[in-house]
Amino acid sequence: MVSSFLIEALASPTRVIQELWDATSPDTSEDFPEAVLKHFSDIFSTDDALYEIAPLDADHPPEAYPDRALVCFRAMVQDTSPSPEMYMSRLPSGRPGGWGVCDPKDHEGDRTAIDYDALRDCTVLWAVTIPGESEWYRKYLSQHQTDHSQQKHKASRPHKSPVPHHAHVGAQVKIYHKLGNSAPKTTDVVDFVGVLTNEPLHAEAEDVIFVPTVHVVFSRPHIHGHTRLLSPCITEDPSHVRDELISWIADEALGGDMDTAEWILLACISRVQSRNHGLNPLTLTVTHFPPSPEDNTTPTLSHVMSTLLPMSIMLPLSLEMLNTLPFTPENKNEDLHSGVLQVASGTTFLITEDVVKEGKLLEQGVLNVMAVQNVMTTQSLSYKFPFSEFTFPTDINFVLLSPGRNSAFFKADINITIKPMAGSAFYKLVGDIQMPSKDRLRAFRALLLHAKWGQIKVLESTSQYIQDDFVQERQSNKLASTDDLKRTISIARLVGLLAGEKELTVDVWKRAKALEVRRQARL
Repeated sequence: MVSSFLIEALASPTRVIQELWDATSPDTSEDFPEAVLKHFSDIFSTDDALYEIAPLDADHPPEAYPDRALVCFRAMVQDTSPSPEMYMSRLPSGRPGGWGVCDPKDHEGDRTAIDYDALRDCTVLWAVTIPGESEWYRKYLSQHQTDHSQQKHKASRPHKSPVPHHAHVGAQVKIYHKLGNSAPKTTDVVDFVGVLTNEPLHAEAEDVIFVPTVHVVFSRPHIHGHTRLLSPCITEDPSHVRDELISWIADEALGGDMDTAEWILLACISRVQSRNHGLNPLTLTVTHFPPSPEDNTTPTLSHVMSTLLPMSIMLPLSLEMLNTLPFTPENKNEDLHSGVLQVASGTTFLITEDVVKEGKLLEQGVLNVMAVQNVMTTQSLSYKFPFSEFTFPTDINFVLLSPGRNSAFFKADINITIKPMAGSAFYKLVGDIQMPSKDRLRAFRALLLHAKWGQIKVLESTSQYIQDDFVQERQSNKLASTDDLKRTISIARLVGLLAGEKELTVDVWKRAKALEVRRQARL
């Protein structure tokens, strides 16, 4: 049964705020934003309730909604640098201020009725729809909104998006409740639920720019791998699902190369384990990857990855792109311009190098190459400001496709030489890909999300076996180092997670070592 509170909130959030205000004692009006937060967060505390709210995204842009509609803006925080904005918490008419509410009789510049004791400030930030978010994931989270809007949206500030030429929505976000230590940080993905308006940009620029604005009534961190997507959990043996997934990727995108398919999956599910100990995501270069035909430069692997992963971005490197496109965020005139690498944690980049031709890498290009390599190595990204630079942590995955023996620009943790069958197609159109059934796709996606965010323990017996195995290896190979051991343990963890294991067993260890031995045999 649908709650009447939910129906009212969806129909007129402004009226609900007014009713809450009317029921508030003057002595507690100072805490009114917290009362609004609690009321709306209680109503939409479950995923089912949250999904009833109309989404704000490229398929459902601001132009599709009436003024002051309640929307859910699932977005990546792009810029937290705007200064707080002052607002009247209590209007002369007795109505509550904030959330874009104003008295009809208010006149610009008329300050005779201002009650300075009612002045409050709200947090202002800029957010964009999640860069690289896959269509299937977006549709899944907007499942109650089946119709796409016919309205065309032109982003008002495209320089705020890492992928400005892709359809996206950027919006000014205003938060009225106290944030404390829970304040959103740059590249955080947040579900902002609020009242949608079109208002002047909160900035010190002389020209007035009207932008979509979400007045937040409540928000929550967005967790990739929602319970609905992962439930029911995989009922069959996860290792069978893994084998089927590897086979499908190999057959459709990699010329039947099962080992390369498995390495790509391991790179996609890896994530930061410990920043202090440098346990960062596994980076991978697939070497000797066949070059693209002139009429289609998008590898089938890109379509496959966007079919399986919540967030993935293909980056077809060229000298022109490297020399002209900013890869790192930069503050210009008190406005943070985005860069290609300013993406949410969990995003996978597929970088191709086959269209790179002879030419000169300019200063911007060199800086971009250094930025990518730095993120691959340290999982940190520099933000440029007029007189300083600050680094922010990242958790991004990289898979590189190189036509040569190595990447032309980057050093990855793992190189694997692709070994395809003769006559294989690597650049299929989407319609030519043999897609699994919906049930199999759901199983594949659930397996990868479980593997990405799961945990695996190393049993004491397995730990002892690994130590003894390493001692034996050192006896036959004096070049084997502790770094090699650490890397193989990390690979074994990923192999176990991909198989749905909760514990790193001796069998998992042996499978990981065999995979590594076969890889090195190709070098």
